[in-house]
Amino acid sequence: MTQQISPDRVRHALRSVRAAAYSVEVTPAGTTLALVMSASPAGRRNAAEKIVGLLEVAGLRLVADDPVGELTDERRGFLVSGAGPA
Repeated sequence: MTQQISPDRVRHALRSVRAAAYSVEVTPAGTTLALVMSASPAGRRNAAEKIVGLLEVAGLRLVADDPVGELTDERRGFLVSGAGPA
């Protein structure tokens, strides 16, 4: 079972990223994060790399096979969990 992550913990981890670039929501499955900014594919990838890196530093991760690639390509929310095995 995935540990419930507080939305405030995610926002705190991403405090150096413009809040308009991403969306944090609470769903029945847990806290999710989506990259919602409108930018070129390269701009979205740069933002995704930064977000994934900041989450990692905070001991968090996105539940996805390729977090950077999937966050870049999709606007849906990805579950946020504590760092560790999937």
